[in-house]
Amino acid sequence: MKNFKRILLCSVILGCFFSVNTGIVQCEEVDKGKIPEKFLDKSVKELPSGIKIWDEQEAMAALNDSEAKVLWVDTRPNLFFKAGTLKKAVLLVYHKNEQLLDTDKGATSFLTKESLAEAMEKEGAEKVAYFCQGPKCHRSYNAALHSVSTWNLSADQVIWFRAGYPNLLKYIQSDQKLKRKMNKYFQGAVVN
Repeated sequence: MKNFKRILLCSVILGCFFSVNTGIVQCEEVDKGKIPEKFLDKSVKELPSGIKIWDEQEAMAALNDSEAKVLWVDTRPNLFFKAGTLKKAVLLVYHKNEQLLDTDKGATSFLTKESLAEAMEKEGAEKVAYFCQGPKCHRSYNAALHSVSTWNLSADQVIWFRAGYPNLLKYIQSDQKLKRKMNKYFQGAVVN
């Protein structure tokens, strides 16, 4: 009986160690404004689950790479999408735990396992980059986590574009050469 208790105790300790060190504990969806501060630091380029984190430079490299097979998913509400989004983006609105809100009545583009698979197949994408209103916006962060933890996508396929739409827009507008090419990178009212 003594050996059984030792084995059980060791199993529990090892299980806790591995779950903490593999990021399982940190793969939980968060509420608005509650993304852990350590993941907002621009020097951090990967979540504990293995999901890559991109900011403006990584996004620009992918947007300029004609061979990149990245599906850009705008997780923001339709109103934001219409005001402006990335040229190659698809609108798949994300809600925590896939729960729709009363304000979503009549909307048609929601992020689900099926809608993501369909969009990736249509675009021939091998990876998905989620974005929203910037680093503290929970939608893209949660969508990335949800894709790996619930839908079983490989972390190598999923990117959290942390900088988000507004920061990429500012980045491009601050560079005169890039600013002249707004139509190459953006669509919607922002370029009209």
